[in-house]
Amino acid sequence: MKDAQDPPATVGPALVGIRAHARAQPPLITAPMTVERPPRTSGGPAAAVVGINDTLRKPGLVRGLRLLRALNQAEGFVCSGCAWPTPDRRARRELCERGVRAVAHEASLRRAGPRLFATYTVPELAQRSDHWLGSQGRLTEPMIRRPESNAYEPISWDAAIELIGSTLAGLSDPVRAVFYSSARVSNEAGFSYQLLARALGTNNIPTSSQLYHEASRVALRGVLGDPVASVSLADFAAADAIFLFGCNPGSSHPRMLETLRAAKQRGATIVAFNPLREASLLAARDPRRPSEWFGAGVTIADRIAPVAIGGDRAAIIGMTKAVLEADAVDRSFVDANTTGFAALEAAIGEWSWAAIVEHSGLDEPTLRATADIYMRSKATIACWGLGLTQHADGVGTIEQLLSLLLLRGNTPGNKPGAGPLALLDHSNTRGCWTMGVEPEREPAALDQLAAATGLELAREPGFDVTSALAAMGRGEVEVFISLGGNLLSSGPDTEQVAASLHRCKLSVHVATTLNRAHLITGEVGLLLPCLGRSELDQRGAKPRWVSFEDMTGIVRASTGRLAPASPSLRSEIDIITAIGAAAGAGGGRIDWSALGEDYDRIRELIAAAIPGCEGFATELGRDRSLNLRKPPPRTATLTAPRSPDASGEPRAAHEFLLTTVRSHDQHNSTIYAYGDRERGIAGYRRLVLANLADIRRLEIEPFDQVDLTSHFNGQQLCARKWVVVPHHIPEGMLAAYWPEANALVPTGHVDPRSGTPASKSVRVTVERSV
Repeated sequence: MKDAQDPPATVGPALVGIRAHARAQPPLITAPMTVERPPRTSGGPAAAVVGINDTLRKPGLVRGLRLLRALNQAEGFVCSGCAWPTPDRRARRELCERGVRAVAHEASLRRAGPRLFATYTVPELAQRSDHWLGSQGRLTEPMIRRPESNAYEPISWDAAIELIGSTLAGLSDPVRAVFYSSARVSNEAGFSYQLLARALGTNNIPTSSQLYHEASRVALRGVLGDPVASVSLADFAAADAIFLFGCNPGSSHPRMLETLRAAKQRGATIVAFNPLREASLLAARDPRRPSEWFGAGVTIADRIAPVAIGGDRAAIIGMTKAVLEADAVDRSFVDANTTGFAALEAAIGEWSWAAIVEHSGLDEPTLRATADIYMRSKATIACWGLGLTQHADGVGTIEQLLSLLLLRGNTPGNKPGAGPLALLDHSNTRGCWTMGVEPEREPAALDQLAAATGLELAREPGFDVTSALAAMGRGEVEVFISLGGNLLSSGPDTEQVAASLHRCKLSVHVATTLNRAHLITGEVGLLLPCLGRSELDQRGAKPRWVSFEDMTGIVRASTGRLAPASPSLRSEIDIITAIGAAAGAGGGRIDWSALGEDYDRIRELIAAAIPGCEGFATELGRDRSLNLRKPPPRTATLTAPRSPDASGEPRAAHEFLLTTVRSHDQHNSTIYAYGDRERGIAGYRRLVLANLADIRRLEIEPFDQVDLTSHFNGQQLCARKWVVVPHHIPEGMLAAYWPEANALVPTGHVDPRSGTPASKSVRVTVERSV
């Protein structure tokens, strides 16, 4: 069993610090912690106060208001808070608490410059919390950590780019480089980045979306033939019923609550499947409307089904079984537009109601009641979040949900107000998919890229996140470049990720603020500061703009407004194209300088090189959006579920299923504060949420400290000193915040079809801490 309290002596001091922080916490709670009854309403005055407070503390009132007026507006900049779509007729305040906090964090007046790195060594920074690291403000200068040093020191841009370029050009094999990307980067930056990797001869282009929503893409492609088939924002105004699976919109997509509120007020029925009873699934108050600051708010979900962790697939099978038993299938649609109905019907017949109840954690009357709502609905939308994707059978679960929609013709091409929607967390996940930021590209797409660029492209699939980490661990990767993101904190088994990253010869991070991944370097580490989305990107007198694709397939321009945090900052595209030129990527076939100089040149190349993106050159503009939505193909594939006997290894009586969750006070791996307002928690994060009956059964008291040990294929990971907090969660289930709880997620515990870590269903045992 691995335990971070005793790190091996063979690792460097920075890695020791990371391991110590990743798993082992002080035995006593040093910060004040309060736990109150969770609110029954999301948003309201508390959200407004937090947004105002962050704006005042970080960018200041005048700068903050200037930015918020431009947020999600025409010729303004696209919010980095999430990928929820912006309506064509935009409100003056097209923002939410999450977006305001993201903008305020990026526009902070604090600076993480050379003085910070002269004050703290890397091991000393490693002992600081994630919240402290992110709160140091914007990075201002390129920094390098040399092999003989335990600290970052300044380096010029020219020297940094030359070091990266010469190292890449000198590799014995281009597959010894890995190009990791966050899914929040712009379309233009994402395209340039994947072009850089492929021009060098490698397809090693893992992305953060593989940690979260790759299961969605695989399922959508397999069932509907297109990974970006989805509803539009207008469909929510026509839906009779909206089903929500494994999501918490109040914390992840607050602007979605406005759409759900409007749907509810016009008479739509909303059903939510979720193990935790989240405030935003109960009711919502719009923080932008003072008239709603008091009272109970607008009810969101008519019914909340407390499904067991990992039980959504069985619940969907139960609804499908009810539809088949009631003969409520739209046979004319199914016969004309799908294949596989007979196999689906036979497979569903193998599932007894007793098995469905056992695997879903829901009783038969609840499942039949939700199925009745579905069958009465003339048009149904189904939305899902990470609660469906991050499981060992995430793809299979989404396939079953898509098949359920197909049985009654609920597809965007068949009728308005119907279809699927993956609730993508990063603000340009879909855009990165479109731009080819992925390790395995379809042959036809590679052919088109080769024809547009004149490159001879490698055809062998590259490393995804899981295989990239494994290759690093074996010493087969010399260069790791990260375009944004925080792979260390986002990946599974934090200690193993740290050890893998540490084995590289050169690690490069392009970032706006400091995070924990920057403290685990290769032999040489580079930290390159870039412009934020809200900042003016200008070459000469001409402001430059980039674009982002929302979760419904609409591409919009984004133009920063704020003066850069430092005159030394460069755009992500400037950095990428400079590396391409320094490394000689493409052997002279690509004019990297021209691409960096004029982003219109990049969009022209996107139009020529990416299937279906011709509009990037002719339709997309600073004031003109581009619609990339496509109706599903005529023939979709219904999926037959596995038999109940093959639906997962039974859990031992003394084991629990642990799911990782986000607090309300964080944005992806960025921790804004030690709180979780919408769960009634403040002051501490190393918590495990448990049912009170389970706490009593373990013979411990609420707020005792416990050690958690995960179990997978004989592997055990232990993380100590977690505080147990009673919460609304089904018995036998636990929840803990990530990134802290990622230390318990085994690297091999993934969905084999998508490679997505099964962070939402980890088998753990619990013992009282000594």
